[in-house]
Amino acid sequence: MVKWFDRTPRDVTRQLLRQHRMPVVGDRVLLSDVRPALVPFVGQALGLELELVAKAGHVLEEAPTLESRVPLVEVVRIHAARAGAFASILESEHIDPADAMRPYADTTRSFAAAIEGADWYERLLALHVASGLLVDFFVAIAPGLPDDDQDVMLRALRGETTHPHLVGLLQRAIEATPRLSDRLAVWGRRIVGDALLQMYLAVNGPDDAGRAVPSQPRLEPAFNDIVASHTRRMDELGLTA
Repeated sequence: MVKWFDRTPRDVTRQLLRQHRMPVVGDRVLLSDVRPALVPFVGQALGLELELVAKAGHVLEEAPTLESRVPLVEVVRIHAARAGAFASILESEHIDPADAMRPYADTTRSFAAAIEGADWYERLLALHVASGLLVDFFVAIAPGLPDDDQDVMLRALRGETTHPHLVGLLQRAIEATPRLSDRLAVWGRRIVGDALLQMYLAVNGPDDAGRAVPSQPRLEPAFNDIVASHTRRMDELGLTA
């Protein structure tokens, strides 16, 4: 699990969030009241989504049965459509998507490597867990974007989901090989920390070492709902989150 606040604070060289007070409900900060700078936020989201497109393609290529390939085609299509929607937001602002992704390129590649998995089953679960966590986060924070961009992003995130396709594949795999459960439960827990770090980077921006800058120390409670949704997804598979 990532230790979020044991990093050495550095001066942020460019402001990725407009200064504002973040409303607190009890001890909770609301992600919907974060105001992300549009270009870096969507650029990071696009970079992460493209990594999921690549991972979905890899999982499709490695699929052990013909039956498993059909739902995986849909998974690839949904991720690719989502990435296209994110790119369209940047292009509507006359921003080259590659330029917007570049500040997060190293951390995005590190995230992709960290959730690679040892075999097809771990890669399948990584796709499911990472996608679920990141979609929940982007949906939660999208209300801070300008209205038109918010609408495009929310339609892309909510319009179609890979959830039923991946859950069906994972449930059949676990039913056929029950001993997978323990290993996949452990693997699912490992992915959460890496995904949460990407969320912190989205809020705080990468410093020159690619580390999260803890400029919002009260933000941690805002992720409780995201982790709770992840736990429900793992429970659905009979895996302990």
